[in-house]
Amino acid sequence: MTALRIGIAGISLFLVSSGCSEQPRKAPPTEQEIHAGDSGDASGIAGRHPYRCDDDRPLLVDFKNEGMTLELRRDGNAAPVVLTAPAAGLQYVGDTMSATFAGNEIKIEEGDKPPVLCRKDTSL
Repeated sequence: MTALRIGIAGISLFLVSSGCSEQPRKAPPTEQEIHAGDSGDASGIAGRHPYRCDDDRPLLVDFKNEGMTLELRRDGNAAPVVLTAPAAGLQYVGDTMSATFAGNEIKIEEGDKPPVLCRKDTSL
């Protein structure tokens, strides 16, 4: 009976110690985190991706700060509009504008203007 108790105690100790040693799994990276490190246009600037908006205008989106900050430009020489998100997957907000991602689309809302929908431009 003593050997059985030792065996059960050993198995219990093993199960408890092996369960505690596992690290919690990190959630898969968001699209924004992925794009913060790569480049989708010919400039090679890390995190820069071209989009084409429903008004047929281009939009350059620079993912910064592991995807938590966006810099939006209509062309490479324009001053950026900077938006930030409080956490991955949430809406980006700035002084006068907000942006929300859904797959390869970004919806930009600014004041009383109608929303602008832009899709990732894969033709480059």
